[in-house]
Amino acid sequence: MRRELAWIVGVVSASSVLAGCQLKDSNANMVNGKQLFVQECAACHTLQRAGATGVSGPNLDAAFAQSKKDGLGESTIEGVIYGQILHPNKNPQLNTQKKGETTPQMPANLVTGQDAKDVAAYVAFAASKSGEDEGKLAGVGASKAEGTATAENGVLDIPVAASGLAYKFADAEAEAGNVKFTSENPQPVDHDIAVTGNGVDAKGEIVTNGGVSEFSADLQPGEYVFFCSVPGHREGGMEGKLTVK
Repeated sequence: MRRELAWIVGVVSASSVLAGCQLKDSNANMVNGKQLFVQECAACHTLQRAGATGVSGPNLDAAFAQSKKDGLGESTIEGVIYGQILHPNKNPQLNTQKKGETTPQMPANLVTGQDAKDVAAYVAFAASKSGEDEGKLAGVGASKAEGTATAENGVLDIPVAASGLAYKFADAEAEAGNVKFTSENPQPVDHDIAVTGNGVDAKGEIVTNGGVSEFSADLQPGEYVFFCSVPGHREGGMEGKLTVK
């Protein structure tokens, strides 16, 4: 995804290209755009106003900060983003990914038609903009982990949140002994459940769209960390403390 950032910066910096980048008459629905961004893009990109903390793709706040300072209009930025959504691999010469690297690449047409225009409009509006969304936009955003999951009958259930890089719970507790970990993932984005600490290093399978990642481990009293092992997800904040008593 680093090449996508290079492409964005290159296009924003090239005044000869910008003249054709404005998206005319998009009739954008930014609430829909934010909803789709959170659903499809938040696992890879950082965008503060959407609550997105992804690190495997470009930080969209950083990508457009200087351009907005320089007075580049939102309609032009919207056109740039729209083009990148439709054709993320347009400039293969900018691909800096080395052979053997597994960094996920942005697929073409992740959203299409009016939905793509809606996402482009919201990102153009929100990127590098301080403060928080208001009105109807305030009701949409990536989920945040809250509360503590408690093991029951030897089963510790830590589901993935509805959107973004988060589990439903921020922390977890369990009794020592054999513990079965389960984590249902309602998102279309890959996630799993893993745990490390005190000699334990185990994880379940990667699942999507309602699948359940699960495994069992023998735990001694102490502190552990549960997390998603998909590259970039733990770094994006998808982890929590597990206390075993």
